[in-house]
Amino acid sequence: MSVLPAPSATAPAAPVIPRARRRRWYVAFGLYTAASNATFSQAIWVVYLAIHGYSPFAIGLFEMGFHIAKFAAEAPTGVFADLVGRRASLIVSSILGAMGSLLYLVPIAPLIALDFALQGIAFAFRGGADSALLWTLVAPVPNVAATGSVPMPASDDGVAARYSKLFSRMFLVTLFAQTLGIASGGLLSALNPVLPFLCAGLSLLLAIPPLLMLPPGKVATPSRRRAPHPLAHFGQALHAAWNDPILLGLLGISALEAAVITTTGYYTQLYFSGLGFSLAAIGLIFACTIVPDALCAAAAPRIQRVLPARWVLGIFLGAMGLGLLAMSTANPALGLVGFLVLLHAGDSVLYPSLNRYLNERAPEEQRATVLSLDATLFSAMMIVLFPAFGLGLTHVTFGTAYLGTFVALVGGCAAIGGGVAALLRRQRYRNHPLPKE
Repeated sequence: MSVLPAPSATAPAAPVIPRARRRRWYVAFGLYTAASNATFSQAIWVVYLAIHGYSPFAIGLFEMGFHIAKFAAEAPTGVFADLVGRRASLIVSSILGAMGSLLYLVPIAPLIALDFALQGIAFAFRGGADSALLWTLVAPVPNVAATGSVPMPASDDGVAARYSKLFSRMFLVTLFAQTLGIASGGLLSALNPVLPFLCAGLSLLLAIPPLLMLPPGKVATPSRRRAPHPLAHFGQALHAAWNDPILLGLLGISALEAAVITTTGYYTQLYFSGLGFSLAAIGLIFACTIVPDALCAAAAPRIQRVLPARWVLGIFLGAMGLGLLAMSTANPALGLVGFLVLLHAGDSVLYPSLNRYLNERAPEEQRATVLSLDATLFSAMMIVLFPAFGLGLTHVTFGTAYLGTFVALVGGCAAIGGGVAALLRRQRYRNHPLPKE
């Protein structure tokens, strides 16, 4: 798949935002990123629920509830981020996430289900708002500094390159914060099983003050024109995605890749537990993923410059596929290599690369809403994939489940690629119809 040049829109020349102000924004966004990604419970919540008597299928149903809530909230929260403000969307996300974490203190089924619903809505508010706000911070648009509003900027390869570097740096911040949280979570759970969830909630609340140092990130509306109706705004985002087959395909690939890495990441906790690893050892295994993650995330901007998008997608989706095959052998050594190296190397390059490609093609006025479509597709896939994986584990081995996930990844990529090719052919035919005989 190749990424075509995004449609450009001209904008009047404007003075540049002072570098000192941009640096303050970058530091504030980095602090927010660190606090919001210190996921102390990430490596232990599945085991925590299993210890309290929940089966893999029940855990899958809880996760399905998370994605149903997230799926239902993605579209309205994306519109909220564009029309009300991307910063406001992230603040709401942090508050809801902190509230949800406290419900683990009483692990009865209704409260756990409520937690997953709240977390789903919180993630929806975060959805496309964080990367859309980050794109705003690097765009050469001066009235963001004065008003926090975001007019439609000109397409600029320099903006994409700056965004790619900054996003990769923020991804590294995310990785280090997650590693600290994961490693600490295993140790905290040994002291008291609820401590990781308390620390996760507190960390989300600490993410709010840095956000207040950032511009609101609200899309500017000309003074003579009213802000669009939310439904109309969502319709414009759908229209933009449908009329750009490459953007549509990137949304599908991004959602599929995220669904695969998320599903395998969660159930791999049980996989390693079944191999005899302790809770602290599982936390250490997940913490070790920082090495391939950090190396590949740091290399991602250079890889994007050197390789065309279709090669980036092909190579690193292939790495993820090989990782799933290695884990399907049920050999502990191959499983560790497949999980720690191949899966995480693929994801750590694909995540920032896909984010850049999507932002390059998304129209600024509907940026957060268009990016939320990625999360919507991801949630739709997870509604099916996560409980299916959990149900499958009650009847088949982990090896068979990982092999099925490999087939789903390859088949999904082939279907998306075929769909994009068909839409491009139809688009070319409409623009240049064959002459009638």
